[in-house]
Amino acid sequence: MKSRLFIVRHTETVGNIEKRLTGRQDYEVTQNGSLLINKLTEELKNIKFDKIYSSTSKRAIKTVEPLAILNKVNIEEKEDLCEMYFGIYDGWKWEDVNKIQPEIKQNQNRINEIYGIPKQETMQQVAERMYNCITEIVLNNIGKTILISSHGVAIEAFIRKIVNRPFREDREKFCQYNVAINELVFEDNNYQIIQLANIEYLKKELEDQLCL
Repeated sequence: MKSRLFIVRHTETVGNIEKRLTGRQDYEVTQNGSLLINKLTEELKNIKFDKIYSSTSKRAIKTVEPLAILNKVNIEEKEDLCEMYFGIYDGWKWEDVNKIQPEIKQNQNRINEIYGIPKQETMQQVAERMYNCITEIVLNNIGKTILISSHGVAIEAFIRKIVNRPFREDREKFCQYNVAINELVFEDNNYQIIQLANIEYLKKELEDQLCL
């Protein structure tokens, strides 16, 4: 039996605007972030979600709260859906990290992986916990339609694991912008991607407004 799964990245926060490594630290949703939540809600409002899950971060919970209200379901929080832990630099601005260890950003620009931070999670560890958590969720909800709210690196790590693609390949294709939508089908213990990091609906709304 097929299960339908939607995984969305949280909306824009002050941490995003300030270019921080917003791992386990939380930041307020911006005014634009509130608008993005409205657009995400409008895009998914006609889908009946049986279950809604989120990381324990407020920014992820707030992103799907309107959809939880529409579907009359509670948001179930899972710590394993949280963002990568950036070790001693968690919550720091990139500009401050660059003053101490510029090679971290240089390596990210080169191979699209963040490593070398003391006490950080590895990309592989993030991928593994996300895969285990999401697969457990799906297996407990066979035949249902599920919504998950998570984070940029965490979602990308999960998606790349299920398709077995390294981080350095197709960076733009897998990049998870704020409120990007990933739609998957789970059947016979396999994932099939229907939508990958979709933000076209944001562009479409803007184009519709320009035509008015």
